[in-house]
Amino acid sequence: MNRNRLILAVLGLALAAGIAPSVLGAPQDPARRPRLRESLSDLYLVRLTRALELTEDQAAKLYPVLTRAEKDKAELQGRMGNDLRDLREELAGPSVREGRVAGLVDRIREARRVLRQKEDEVEAVLEAHLTPVQRARYVIFTVDFMRSVGENLQRVRGQRGVLKRNP
Repeated sequence: MNRNRLILAVLGLALAAGIAPSVLGAPQDPARRPRLRESLSDLYLVRLTRALELTEDQAAKLYPVLTRAEKDKAELQGRMGNDLRDLREELAGPSVREGRVAGLVDRIREARRVLRQKEDEVEAVLEAHLTPVQRARYVIFTVDFMRSVGENLQRVRGQRGVLKRNP
């Protein structure tokens, strides 16, 4: 148990050091976005471990699944963000090419479908390895964590002005 606390403390400190420049208003650098996403994912796992009081066995089974899912989702969201940017540009242009718009919409819808599928896969793994109390804590944790991330993002946006919507 003490080993877990030490690991969590080290991860927390590393995460804080990685996120601090962003939160403190350092200029936004698109090249640092993947690192920020990775830091956020690490923070999620650390807090999830605490909130659900995961055993070492549960953590060993869940971490690889959650980490892989987050990487897959990040890749999908990156492509979807690029497609959304292209769609906005296409719609803002003087002449809209319907074929291009239809293709972009299809790609965005497919990415959203695959994201939902990834979420369902994660939920199935969690269902298999968590107790009913841990599943209840997970539901509350995810809502609270996402709310906290949203509030922090709003605070950072307020400090720096409006951020770009897409990469």
